[in-house]
Amino acid sequence: MGNWDLDIGEHYLRRTVHEAEELFAQVLGEEPIGADPLPFKIYRDVPRHRLPGALPLEIGDARSAFADFAAPEPARREPEQLLSALLYYGYGFSRWDEGPGAVWPYHRMVPSARCYFPTELYLWMPRTGEVPAGIYHYDTLHHSLALIREGDFRVELGRLLGADVDDVHSVLLLSSLFWKNAFKYRGYSYRLCAQEAGMVAGNLLMVAGALGLRGEVGFQFADRRAGRLLGLVDSEEHLFAALPLRRDGSVAEPAPDVAVPPVSHRYVRPEGDVHPHDALFTSIAENSLLDDVDEGARQLPVSRRCDSGETPTLPMPPARREPIGLGATLRARNSGNVLFNPIAKTLPLADLWEIVRYATDPYRSDLRDGVAEPGVSLHVVALDVAGLAKGVYRFCREHAGLHLVAEGDFSRPLQGTLPVPNLNLCASNAVLYLAADHAEASRTFGNRAYRLINLEAGIVAQRLCVLSAAHGLAARVHNGYDAAGVESILRLDEAKLTPFFQIAIAHNRPGVQHGLPVVF
Repeated sequence: MGNWDLDIGEHYLRRTVHEAEELFAQVLGEEPIGADPLPFKIYRDVPRHRLPGALPLEIGDARSAFADFAAPEPARREPEQLLSALLYYGYGFSRWDEGPGAVWPYHRMVPSARCYFPTELYLWMPRTGEVPAGIYHYDTLHHSLALIREGDFRVELGRLLGADVDDVHSVLLLSSLFWKNAFKYRGYSYRLCAQEAGMVAGNLLMVAGALGLRGEVGFQFADRRAGRLLGLVDSEEHLFAALPLRRDGSVAEPAPDVAVPPVSHRYVRPEGDVHPHDALFTSIAENSLLDDVDEGARQLPVSRRCDSGETPTLPMPPARREPIGLGATLRARNSGNVLFNPIAKTLPLADLWEIVRYATDPYRSDLRDGVAEPGVSLHVVALDVAGLAKGVYRFCREHAGLHLVAEGDFSRPLQGTLPVPNLNLCASNAVLYLAADHAEASRTFGNRAYRLINLEAGIVAQRLCVLSAAHGLAARVHNGYDAAGVESILRLDEAKLTPFFQIAIAHNRPGVQHGLPVVF
């Protein structure tokens, strides 16, 4: 047993992707275990610091973090206001739905399965205004910081990540509090938790870029050591990603090497303290862990070169330069109604290009050397796009365009891959799929590859969701598809790729609920 017992990862992949219909039927046919966990994690009896209100309605361009976009100079902000905007727009409580259709009323800046939001956001920050240096939990409900540890922990964070973090503005730490999702989804939950944490990471990178901060992502670290630093209960919550943020022109200051004694803080838990995770969940959660930084110091080679020839079927036009306000776009982002039945309305091809062109833009992480593309491929099924023939396409950064895979109307075959028809793909403009080679990643990262693929795919998915919102579209992330059917339609089986994300983009139909913005 352990990270290198690859049969465990293969079994989990098969059960949660290729046999997902059977697993979903089992999960959704059972009642949730015990009381519902709160949608917000609230620590008890710890010092709290209220973040500044009167948040700006706009923070910068949505594309500022992308290497392919020449971002304008960000507005100058006081440190406390910058931190407040970073956390609110990165993962804040942003909307409260009311009305008969408000099944899951609490929303944030990223999608979440049933709005359970198992991802938790911690951060280390230096002294900022009246707030002392330390490790904090972001309390999204109250837009405040709950102190976990006071002090300068850059040396410990550097050891944990195997990187120099002396010059950072802050280090954002994304965990998953599993039971907030697993009480409903049981063994399937680990997939959802990893996907959501990736989307939060992707959103934070975009928000940081708009605010003038440069972000990178650390995925490889000693898990139990990270949990001790944050005071996490090992069986309940794992760190999934760390994002050191830097500011151009910042000067590194020597960091003291301080002791890290055990710490534990209570938080509100109406569902109780003991949670019976099932065997499928624990198999992957417990056998994807790293015991030291050196064990995780592995990198994938750069992305495969395209073998579709030198000329794309459809070349990408020059990018638009009209500003896209990230603040307004995040407030407008939505996943559509519970029953996704959009309005059939043609999408201009120029808008589709602006949605997909930055999806696989390079970023810096510890999975590859330097700045590199994410390890997932983007596949586009065009259904109702003006000027683009219906068919299956593969997006190619190398040749700056779309390669035609198969021409024809695939709306009904794709609809047929949904065992539960709660999405009307036939009325969507396009369906986007993110795929990866799990076997190749497993040879490098062991069972942790499953979580890494979903995290990276989540980064790409959030880019697509945000840029869809910028062009007036809802973007619905949906896992309830027959993977074998999708692989056949997209011809992924020929490349030994597995589809990990499905995103339908469409013009949303007004529902019987009203979204009230939450602004601090």
